[in-house]
Amino acid sequence: MKNKIRMYVDGGNRLTKIMEEAKKPFSFPTILSEPGEELDYGTSFDLFELQPSKVEIDFNNLLVEVIKDGESLGKKLVGKAAENRGVLIRDRNRYARKSNDEVILFCLLTGIASNLLKYDKNQQAIDITINQPLVEYVATQKNSSNLYGDKLKGNVRVLYYNIHNTTEVLQEIAYDIESVVLCPEGIATFFHYAVNENGTVKEDSTQDKKTIVFDVGSGQINIAAFDGLKTVGVNTFEKGMLDCYEKISMMLYNNYREKLDRKPYTYDIDNMIRYNNKVLRVKKGEGINTTDIVENVFDSFAYELSKDFREFVKNKFIGNCDIAIFCGGGSEILFPYLDHYLGSDFVCVKNDTSEYHNVIGSMYYRIYKDAASNL
Repeated sequence: MKNKIRMYVDGGNRLTKIMEEAKKPFSFPTILSEPGEELDYGTSFDLFELQPSKVEIDFNNLLVEVIKDGESLGKKLVGKAAENRGVLIRDRNRYARKSNDEVILFCLLTGIASNLLKYDKNQQAIDITINQPLVEYVATQKNSSNLYGDKLKGNVRVLYYNIHNTTEVLQEIAYDIESVVLCPEGIATFFHYAVNENGTVKEDSTQDKKTIVFDVGSGQINIAAFDGLKTVGVNTFEKGMLDCYEKISMMLYNNYREKLDRKPYTYDIDNMIRYNNKVLRVKKGEGINTTDIVENVFDSFAYELSKDFREFVKNKFIGNCDIAIFCGGGSEILFPYLDHYLGSDFVCVKNDTSEYHNVIGSMYYRIYKDAASNL
């Protein structure tokens, strides 16, 4: 094994974010499905005497097998190929601990491997820092590092298969997870704002500065309060953007059933909003403009969240704070609505790297801890 490198991991319902220290983060889709027989097309061009060209790794369409400590975790389809089959991690039990979720674990291990593969780093020793939901971190802080950390540690082999010939291995990579550090979501984002790259605290992060971090995720929303660098309160709301998508999907199906073959999947709604200007493509290429439905759902959701936000700030800071930081992939969409209800009373900010805030913040968290331990 080569020298140990640090990697930062943030698993999620929609995306798994992976970042090597000092490198730009990239998103790794957490959309999975078991490969079906239809993937093994069995097509042979021998009759045409064609010479097969070299098959390149397509990081958007991966059929991978993860082998952890000698035991196979299965062969799964990851990326656009799975997304096109309508598979989305949605209703894993949101009340079950994220650290116990087998699909998210599979995505974390595959995401790390794919990052190493992109940079041609095989047989690598890894020190990972992994984001954990606030409610899980607080509830199990004393033994999480043993239970979660031990589950992640060990030898990992990842095999990449040709999705058109599911027995052909295109590439293989191996690595060892030797150490694991847990970093609570939301708190990681705070360190991204409060700490310099050398581990020192920024001048404007004074000891009496009151900060709220509001982390809008797909399945959960984390909120944390800071007085200076001290964490003075955290909470997790068991709701998220996928609740909005499910409501929008149901409304569209009820209103336009004659034009739809099925109720839109939540990933259909997400893609429609992010990439298709809120237009849903249906039968015969017709487009349904869903703007009114989407905006009404988001506005109602933001209003309910604004009440949760105000109640939390009231309990922690008697109703006021110096700055409210919004992060998470959901804030990319919901921030204008939240700012509408909160902007008159709070200084609301959102960085352009919202969905990467936690994974980037976990790096600053480690940098700060390293600097503090060397004082």
